[in-house]
Amino acid sequence: MRKVLVGLLLAAASVSIALLFWSQELKYVMPTPVPANFVSNSVNSKVDVSWLEGYRAGKPAYIHFFNPDCPCSRFNLKHFRSLASQFGNQVQVVAVIPAYADLARAQDMIGTDNPSVVILQDHADSIASACGVYATPQAVVLDADRRLFYRGNYNKSRYCTTKDSNYAEIALTALVAGKAAPPFGVLATQPYGCQFPDAEKPNLFVSLFQ
Repeated sequence: MRKVLVGLLLAAASVSIALLFWSQELKYVMPTPVPANFVSNSVNSKVDVSWLEGYRAGKPAYIHFFNPDCPCSRFNLKHFRSLASQFGNQVQVVAVIPAYADLARAQDMIGTDNPSVVILQDHADSIASACGVYATPQAVVLDADRRLFYRGNYNKSRYCTTKDSNYAEIALTALVAGKAAPPFGVLATQPYGCQFPDAEKPNLFVSLFQ
């Protein structure tokens, strides 16, 4: 009987470890599934920014899609803070979080020491839909005419450690320099990470391991 119990416990532990590995690591190696009825918008297309608080005509915007419950978003935080500090005087910086997310927690994680960052909660995924985003972390850059300059990943590395593929930084650098949007391949534009949900509650299994 003891052997049976030990065997069951080991099996349960193995299943738990496998599920944890899937929820925290493996599924983020693969592209984020495209939601049903998803409608994309192309580079240079106009973006509705009626939701963007304090939007000033003639000033570009850098929009960071962030989910405090997403491991990929947390790994990206240091890089985001760096970009917000570097470009905050030249572009309007906005962090967008899911409607269900704890705003106070997001503010604490993002940091309140940079007054140039506005944090908005995305009710009914209206902001994500306007920008053509369905995963976090994702970066969206709009030019001064509200046209989509860049939308995609931050880096081909999960920890944003590969300088040559700092896609969002490259796009922002080109924008403030008055240059055209650089051509990026699928590694930049195919979303990886956590699906930006329209539900009001996070994935409970993932939340257990935060």
